[in-house]
Amino acid sequence: MSTNLSPFAPTRPIQTNDQSPNILPFGSAWRRFVAYIVDDFLVSLVGTGIGAIFFNKLWELGLWGRLVGFFVASLYFASLDCGIGGGQTLGKRLMKLRVVDAQGNFVPFWKSLARFTVFAVPSFLFGLTLPETRTPWIVSSLIFVIVLWVGGLTLYLITFNDHARQGLHDLAVGSYVLYYDHSGPVIAKPILQLHRQLIVVLLLVVTGSAAAINNWYEKLPLHLEFRRDAQPIEVMDGVQRARFGERLSHDPAGGVVKKILYVSIIRKSKPLSEEGFADEVARTVLQGDRNAIDYDELSIRLFYGYDIGITSRWNHREFAHTPAEWQQRVLGKQPGRP
Repeated sequence: MSTNLSPFAPTRPIQTNDQSPNILPFGSAWRRFVAYIVDDFLVSLVGTGIGAIFFNKLWELGLWGRLVGFFVASLYFASLDCGIGGGQTLGKRLMKLRVVDAQGNFVPFWKSLARFTVFAVPSFLFGLTLPETRTPWIVSSLIFVIVLWVGGLTLYLITFNDHARQGLHDLAVGSYVLYYDHSGPVIAKPILQLHRQLIVVLLLVVTGSAAAINNWYEKLPLHLEFRRDAQPIEVMDGVQRARFGERLSHDPAGGVVKKILYVSIIRKSKPLSEEGFADEVARTVLQGDRNAIDYDELSIRLFYGYDIGITSRWNHREFAHTPAEWQQRVLGKQPGRP
């Protein structure tokens, strides 16, 4: 009698020599971090190859491009961390680690996929180039909480909870990362009360501090002005995000200091004329910001490219003139004339 087992079903426990009960079988934090760095590098190479072939397509996806990177990464991690890959990504194989469940079996594919999702969502949400003026505060706050609480919990538990080294993604599916030569059921102690208390205190302190700093920053007059100036630009066709800022430029030779107003714009598509689009932005800035004329230089920076989470590539063009030169160029005004 023979049976056909699904490749996604758990396999039998790993049959190797038993370990001493005095030796913790859980993979150390530094081994797991090194394994992840290796895996992340390999996945990014795949992403770079995809980007080289489908640059324009990925560019047009904008923020949704990260779903492409998530799919590629999940295919790698979920497949290799389950029975299909023997519970080992290439990084874990290098560091002699293996993912198993509480009985010492390989986790099924669907659990491995859920495990990766919990782990990866914070990193794929972090650094999203959301529109400055069109993103509801509840969305930004939710992303912040997910990145901080889910990512922070995972990092803390892997680093400091040496009784199990289970990150939040491991706790979600009941998995463990062990040294490859461990066999049999996994004996792990619950999270210490001290860790529970420290986690809550740390997350509350960081969350409260970040909220207070953000609230202070949002009320700064210059930030409010820049945010207002960005609104008409972010509604332009093909614009994903617009951000204003100012900086000082020092001339080492002459000691001259220039005060520069810059506008950084991420586009979802390439304009018919980059120079023409920069002129349109400059015209909007000069007509809407009465203080723009007080700067020594107005710089329009156009960025186009892709960010798929596992890799990114950005090209940019910069168009810079004095406000008076921009006025003459886009408004037809002569310097010194109203």
